Parts: sequence; structure tokens; C-alpha cells
Amino acid sequence: MLAVLACVAYSAMTAAQSGVPTEYEIKAAFLFNFTKFVEWPATAFADTRAPIVLGVLGEDPFGNSLSLIVDGQLVRGRGIIIRKYRLGDDVRRCHVLFVSASEQARTAQILGGLQGASVLTVSDFAGFAGGGGVVQFFMEEDRVRFVVNVEAAARADLRVSAKLLAVAHVINEVRGVR
Repeated sequence: MLAVLACVAYSAMTAAQSGVPTEYEIKAAFLFNFTKFVEWPATAFADTRAPIVLGVLGEDPFGNSLSLIVDGQLVRGRGIIIRKYRLGDDVRRCHVLFVSASEQARTAQILGGLQGASVLTVSDFAGFAGGGGVVQFFMEEDRVRFVVNVEAAARADLRVSAKLLAVAHVINEVRGVR
């Protein structure tokens, strides 16, 4: 189901283009779709009209894919804005944070700094979900798949939809994964 949604978002982005989507175009579509299947507490937003902030920490592997996908989109009546962050920036007001592989060595510091914040952390380097991140992308049979660490989601006070969990590899504790 989520794969279908990712394809729909991607096809809207590339209606005038042809070709096969890249790995990061697909991951960008997933990031957008995660906003539809995760609920944040009301306290995660400044007010009822505040946008969902989708951030990228470190080197941005998405190019303009993320911007093209979220442009003009609404999720639960909220717009989506993209922010680029560097280490040291305040990412606690972000709702979805993609942690680039360039920040892998600082994962513990980044996740530690987010304790008590309702941030859906996502990355694609090995061990991210097992190390306390919420979502980790991985490749399987040339397809983008993902792991969800439900305990990390619960610690961040995030409610992950059963529909999303049905298409994910789910782990229930902090441990090594892929």
C-alpha cells in the first residue's frame, strides 16, 4: 500500500519526465508519505495551522526531489516545508528528520539531543534503527524497504499507523539491524 502511495507521489512529480526513478527519488516519496501515516502530539506544533517540517541533516542526497514532491501538498490540513540542517542546528522543532550518511559517526549525539522531542528520525545507513532511530531504509532485491523501530517511535511520542507497520520490517527494541 505504501509502495503504491510512493509511486503515486513520484508519478505526480515526474509526469512530464520519463525514465526510472532513482533510489533517492523513491526515498523522497516515502518521506512525504510517512507524514500521512504518523501522528504527532499536538504539542509538536506551534498551533493548529503550523506546517509539518521535513528536515535533512547533513549532506542532502535528494537534490530537488523532496521539494518537487511536497510542493503544494497538504497533510491533515498542514502544509509541508523543507529545511536543511547542519550539526549544531536546533532540529527539535522538526517533525521528520532525515539523517544523512554524512552524520553517521554522530548518530548517538543526534539521537541523544532529540530525547523528549517528537521527531520521526529516518536514515538509510546500517544500524540506524537498531541504534535508536525510528525508520531505516535499506535495499532488498533492488527495492527500497524500511525498518520501523516501534519503541523509538513510542519514546518520541509518535503514533505509527498499523497500515505503515504492515509494510515495514518491525523491530521492538534497540538492537542491531542490517
